[in-house]
Amino acid sequence: MSKDFKAIIRGAKLPETTVPVCLHADLVAEFERAERELTDARRAPSDSLAGSGMQEIAQRIENLRGEMADHTIEFRLRAMSRPRWKALLVRHPPRKDPESGAVDERDKNVLVNMSTYFVALVRESVVEPALDDEDWRILLGDDEDERARREAAGELVEDGKLTDRQFDELSNAAWGLNREEVDVPFSPAASRILHSAPA
Repeated sequence: MSKDFKAIIRGAKLPETTVPVCLHADLVAEFERAERELTDARRAPSDSLAGSGMQEIAQRIENLRGEMADHTIEFRLRAMSRPRWKALLVRHPPRKDPESGAVDERDKNVLVNMSTYFVALVRESVVEPALDDEDWRILLGDDEDERARREAAGELVEDGKLTDRQFDELSNAAWGLNREEVDVPFSPAASRILHSAPA
């Protein structure tokens, strides 16, 4: 059966991905500590599972998982069309030395203004949840210019709620959607199940 290429082109969708971000990092630290305790309890000699304290630790881990889920936002990101991608690059050109005109060392590898581009990339790529400017300000914090303006005016400065690692996860996902190859994915687990099932 031949493919209807026109229908495929007209029904095409841009690649998407999701990135879960827990906004209560203290819970992550508690979870990791509890997992270490569980590992230690499993190694310790004991007469029974109940006597080792493993049941209580395991329950605490499950409770923490539930709390973390309650404080986790799943960001859905979508790739940009080629014209939007190019326009974003144009809006964030690499910084240049004012005397020589050479591209600043900080921007040489990617050829964009590293201090502004990735914030804009994340904001352009996130399609859910719908966030307004104030939401983004609280999540990402004030940029250098806004920070200086607020400090001069005696206003509160927003430091942001995302860690550098969390922001990197979002920006790497956004970059990957737009710059990495998109193929039909292969699932080894599904393939094993289907090939081991009786005919």
